[in-house]
Amino acid sequence: MRKAIQFLSVFLFTALFVLATYRLPDWLWADIYLRIDPLLAINALVASREIIGRVLASLFLVVATLALGRFFCAYLCPLGALLDGSDFILFRKIRRRPLKGEAEMRRWKVALLIGIVAAALVGVNAVYLFDPIALLTRVYTFLLYPLAVAGINLALDLFRPLFGAAEWTGLAHLHYPQPVYGTAALTLAIFGGLIALGRLAPRFWCRYLCPLGALLGLLSPISIFRRRVSDACNRCMACRDACPMGAIGEDPSETRTSECIECRKCARICPQQAVAFLPSFRGVGEYGSPDISRRGALVSLAGGLTFGFVSLQSPSTLLAGKRQLLRPPGAIPEGEFQRTCIRCGECMKACVTNTLQPCLWEAGLTGLWTPKLEPRMAACEPNCNVCGKVCPTQAIRALSLEEKTHAKVGAAVLNKETCLVWAQNRQCLICDEICPYNAIVFRTIDGARRPFVIASRCNGCGYCEQRCPVAGESAIVVLTEGEIRLKEGSYIQEAKRLQLEFRPDPGDDRFEIDRPASDTGGEGGSQKSGEGRGPSDPAEGPVSGKPKGFL
Repeated sequence: MRKAIQFLSVFLFTALFVLATYRLPDWLWADIYLRIDPLLAINALVASREIIGRVLASLFLVVATLALGRFFCAYLCPLGALLDGSDFILFRKIRRRPLKGEAEMRRWKVALLIGIVAAALVGVNAVYLFDPIALLTRVYTFLLYPLAVAGINLALDLFRPLFGAAEWTGLAHLHYPQPVYGTAALTLAIFGGLIALGRLAPRFWCRYLCPLGALLGLLSPISIFRRRVSDACNRCMACRDACPMGAIGEDPSETRTSECIECRKCARICPQQAVAFLPSFRGVGEYGSPDISRRGALVSLAGGLTFGFVSLQSPSTLLAGKRQLLRPPGAIPEGEFQRTCIRCGECMKACVTNTLQPCLWEAGLTGLWTPKLEPRMAACEPNCNVCGKVCPTQAIRALSLEEKTHAKVGAAVLNKETCLVWAQNRQCLICDEICPYNAIVFRTIDGARRPFVIASRCNGCGYCEQRCPVAGESAIVVLTEGEIRLKEGSYIQEAKRLQLEFRPDPGDDRFEIDRPASDTGGEGGSQKSGEGRGPSDPAEGPVSGKPKGFL
């Protein structure tokens, strides 16, 4: 039964991950596993110092653990299920020796829990490094998802001649864009290390390192269901040898309640059928106190505070605010964004264009794995707002498409020294033609038409930067100038206050290229017809005889 539930949990986790696309309906919680994680909830609430509605769903798991014990680790945790599977495949025939200092090693996860909460107290989010749900979501995003897409495309290429012969046109031309992500090698090394640790002990991660398990272990000793051993026990110790968490003491009737994950393997393997899990209201169970000394707790607390201080005062962090780092539309102000973002990677997977990429050191030590926009790789699709839908802590706000359009992430800036039109006097219209908001116009300068960016029309989507034909760094780049980042309130109202205007391009820019130079002004760039006029220009209203969309 347990393996069946584990399989269903991994299947549900995977299915929700796959469904996290721009077609995701508002009612479907694709991030439900992240929302019910109490460790992520505590960290987000402490670091941001405010109530975040989405993470309150974690109260469900807290209440269930108080009633049933640490069942989540045995039945519902997808990372635990995968580690069980890897242990069975790779290490089931290997005889593991008892680890020296196991009692001390069990304290590691409690120490990590204390350190993570301590770092959150000073405003540094460190939970993403060790939380199992966030960690596994990153593994899915940066490793398994790209591999799955590559495998599907390979299969399609293999059978494409067959599809063509059968006149299955859709399958014959079907191809999925291949996602790629930075830090994939780092993610692989971490996940591979977790699997390799299973060589030392079953569920090594769960036993000694998982801070979520430590948190649930603090709640489980007062649960209703507990392990009980009857007088039929003959002390064969088969239960202790089979326990994947090492929760059974030297006396088989003793149970470390905080370590027991309710897997019931000891009950199934007992030859005397002396083990049962029965409801009990007797209070705190055996070994119920936190498995850490007072000195260890103080050291962990000091370590977490020190980590937080060093992270905030490192050179990379101090320089992060002076770098041009584009965040997704709807991202809350930077300091609160870094404190609230749990680095799960869900938004990056859901991004339809693959423009969201994980940071390494661009945002300092505190910004590892946070999402950034890479316009040179891909633009931010105007008709997609899924990144806010799948963010469990609302570090990226869930916005309607109209609100998202007005969530300006920056403005495009032209580099005249590398632009083909300005530097080489060549004809190029790509940035103008591709701009969804008609924020790039041509004006006559010294008798030649030159592109200009109207910043009040540009919301920083990055289409111009992506499509610029200049090799290397684009001749037009999106910078953070003029970005709008609101923790609450309407982006539409803020854009109106700033006199910004984001309207769809009418698609008639060709008119400007076909017109003779004399129609757009003479020497010195005078504009008799008002071509390319922005909101700050003195003249207002449409000019007679001009196509729709030109002011």
